[in-house]
Amino acid sequence: MKAVIASLFIIAITFIAGCATSNVTAGRDFSSANVAKIVKGKTTVEEMTQMFGQPFTKVVLSATDEKWMYFYNQSSSKAQSYVVTMSVESSNYQKTLDVLISNGVVSNFTFTEGANPSAINVN
Repeated sequence: MKAVIASLFIIAITFIAGCATSNVTAGRDFSSANVAKIVKGKTTVEEMTQMFGQPFTKVVLSATDEKWMYFYNQSSSKAQSYVVTMSVESSNYQKTLDVLISNGVVSNFTFTEGANPSAINVN
């Protein structure tokens, strides 16, 4: 009888403990190396499209100006649950390229890229 109770206890603990993993991406990945090829006042919208494809968003600012945004985000999370504790790890990698287009030519741009790992332990 003790062996049956011990087996049931082990099975119950196994069901209580568990883990979950999630991977999410948003936007479309683009080459960071191509950012160095952008020349203010010279790079055309055709060249931008060849290097990066269509932007994530386009905003018309005036009759001659547009703002193009290229965006990519990759996130992953892993949660591990134990009987009395829980551990959550997550990582986030993001790239954003904002481009101001004036009369069909890049007039200005900004580029950011980076990772942001984090971990949480719950007791």
